[in-house]
Amino acid sequence: MILEAKDIVIRPSRFSDLELFYRWEQNPAVTEFFSIRDGQTMEEVTRKYIADDENPQAQQFTICLRDETPIGRIVLADIEEGWKAELWRIYIADPKLRRRGLGKQAMLAVMEYCFHTLHLDRLYLDHYTGNPAGGLYASLGFQYEGVLRNNCRKNGKLYDVHLMSMLSQEYEERFGKKGEGN
Repeated sequence: MILEAKDIVIRPSRFSDLELFYRWEQNPAVTEFFSIRDGQTMEEVTRKYIADDENPQAQQFTICLRDETPIGRIVLADIEEGWKAELWRIYIADPKLRRRGLGKQAMLAVMEYCFHTLHLDRLYLDHYTGNPAGGLYASLGFQYEGVLRNNCRKNGKLYDVHLMSMLSQEYEERFGKKGEGN
């Protein structure tokens, strides 16, 4: 399954992407707002990738520029086709490529995939307090459901996360049927 947007292509992740994921997830500019522990080993990244790859309720994608240069990652988890999924991780790795609309394009493409291909009724995500991506999620129509206090642990410290979701009806009202308004 290939997802396309104006400036990006989103493809299923490959085992050969692991070196990129490892390198990206060593960078504090990538992991600042994720519960990715500092100093992960390549073995830990590989084990998690394999576990998600073997999990029928998870899907992993690599965000690429149109020239096929990988620039980011998406992981869907808790997938119950026809019902719900969690947008567990999404990022553009290079800070110089952020604030150019690529994350928004990735979000729109994955939302369309979730609601039109997986036929979800609910797509949800959470984000740390202060994560600038929270503004993007709200601008796309995700609704705040509340704050999960001390819900994530990173490097021994607890963090609050803001739970947000979108329902299929909200998606359709905002973006219409496939191809309309996107």
